[in-house]
Amino acid sequence: MDKKILRFALLSASLLVGSAAAINANIPAMAQHFDQVPLSMVEMLTTVPSLFLMISVLTSSLIAKRVGYKQTITIGLGIVMIAGIVPLLIDNFMIILISRAMLGFGVGLFNSLLVSMINYFYDAKERSSMYGLQSAFEGAGGIAITFIAGQLLKINWQAPFIAYMIAIPVFFIYFKFVPQVKTADVIKANGGDQIKKESHKSAGFLPVVYYVGLIFMAAMLYMIMGIKIASLMTGEGYGTASDASLVIILLSLGGISAGLLFGKILKVFNQLTTSIGLIILALAMVILGLSQNLVITFVGGYLTGFGFKIFMPSLIDKINNSNIPNTTLATSLLLVGFNLGVFISPYGSIVIQSLMRTEALPALFIANAIGFISLSTITLIITLIKNKKTVNIVQKVLE
Repeated sequence: MDKKILRFALLSASLLVGSAAAINANIPAMAQHFDQVPLSMVEMLTTVPSLFLMISVLTSSLIAKRVGYKQTITIGLGIVMIAGIVPLLIDNFMIILISRAMLGFGVGLFNSLLVSMINYFYDAKERSSMYGLQSAFEGAGGIAITFIAGQLLKINWQAPFIAYMIAIPVFFIYFKFVPQVKTADVIKANGGDQIKKESHKSAGFLPVVYYVGLIFMAAMLYMIMGIKIASLMTGEGYGTASDASLVIILLSLGGISAGLLFGKILKVFNQLTTSIGLIILALAMVILGLSQNLVITFVGGYLTGFGFKIFMPSLIDKINNSNIPNTTLATSLLLVGFNLGVFISPYGSIVIQSLMRTEALPALFIANAIGFISLSTITLIITLIKNKKTVNIVQKVLE
């Protein structure tokens, strides 16, 4: 099989990873249509996918061991394909809510397994670039589906769900061009074989706990930006909600850029890549917090996406190119940490503002910057302690 076709087929499924958020702008229209349903219930249409995604992420590897990795991913894509367009066809709130839950469950089935398949088909040198490309495809898919949904919203509240039809070609591309693989071989490629476990007991699972905690905190701070940017711009008097949507698009473009460059960035900074991503995020938060015009805010939005899509793939790379046993489970836990951080971000912002004793949004963004700097400092210290070789890298960068 042509390597380029295989690569595209493997990456195509990532186009759907961020699809759940595509109808967020549709909530006011749906709330108006379902006027007998409490607003809090309507807003659950945006959060329910994350809850069920976490459930399926934790069970996906167990399902894959029973029915096969390609089969499990294909089932997940099929669920997204069907559940995504249910609201287009049915005007019943409870059925729509269930379909959104199933959408999240479907994404969770294949989300972490995509990394497992990359580990199977590619060696350590190629994996890092593939993780970056996977991140770029996630961003591209998010932009495409969100843009299409936004344009279709002009028709009526149901039309945006047409955007989920992108899952149809993705399903058939993956089904046709990704070959069947033996479950035992995929498990072996992902650190599940007994020999590797016995040979590297010292690696342990403790680093995974640290990575999950790190991404949980970073995801919470990152998502606060997405939630509050429109209010920040309108409150400071230099932008509208429409302008804020452009910031989110630039955030996605920043993520795509980082994904395409990730392999090269990793070669230059190596173990310092995670800290670099967090520093960029801190810089972005400072820019957004101090900005008083659209251009500067657009730059801050772009850097936010760029920094996060350096940070997150670097953790995936650390897990999958190390001696950590059962990297499939470790990757799944990482994604759970991310989604938990996203889910509690509204409450996180309340806690931060309460601690600061101010509701001023610029101050919240500066606090986010301090949070990212703290995470970067902790990560840098741990990296330097674990690997003395990074001292040489620092010296080369400074020269």
